[in-house]
Amino acid sequence: LTKTAAAFAFWAPKMFQDYKDHLEPLFEKTPGLKINFANSIFPTATFNLGPRTVSLDHLDSANVAAGFCPIFCAGSFDSKKGGHLILYDLKKIIEFPPGATILVPSSTMRHGNTPIQPGEERMSFTQCCAGGLIRWVKYGYRSGITLQETAAGRAFKAKVDGNPDIRWKEAIAKFSKLSEVQADRQAVFS
Repeated sequence: LTKTAAAFAFWAPKMFQDYKDHLEPLFEKTPGLKINFANSIFPTATFNLGPRTVSLDHLDSANVAAGFCPIFCAGSFDSKKGGHLILYDLKKIIEFPPGATILVPSSTMRHGNTPIQPGEERMSFTQCCAGGLIRWVKYGYRSGITLQETAAGRAFKAKVDGNPDIRWKEAIAKFSKLSEVQADRQAVFS
């Protein structure tokens, strides 16, 4: 695994396994799809080459809700004065120096970063998984729109989607608690 994918597996083993359970069959069944990077679990990557990349307060709502987005920061800037990561919902501002990587649940936690000083450069590289890829596999390699076209398709989609009052609890359960992460690692990787 890449260091980023390994960090994801280490801190979120149940979530990592869920990605693996859905993405490996997708790539096996669809030979035209190519993995961006060997040994990475993340199927999507974005290069923000700046030279003064600033991300405003946002959610990446198309990403997997129970998922992480690794953000890698690069450039030449004073991280004491700018380029901080802002986690708006947590009301936290984190120093985010060049060379650092953080995992953020980008579809459910508002995030952005502060500007940098004049003459400095900041870039970022992010990876993620679109929720639509997971749904595509769960829906039997069909879109939700296609399933809506027939009564049988609608029934299948409803069954796969499950009860929304339960689905959000299942999503939250994929996030390992610090007190349980060691047991989660053993359960997933043993």
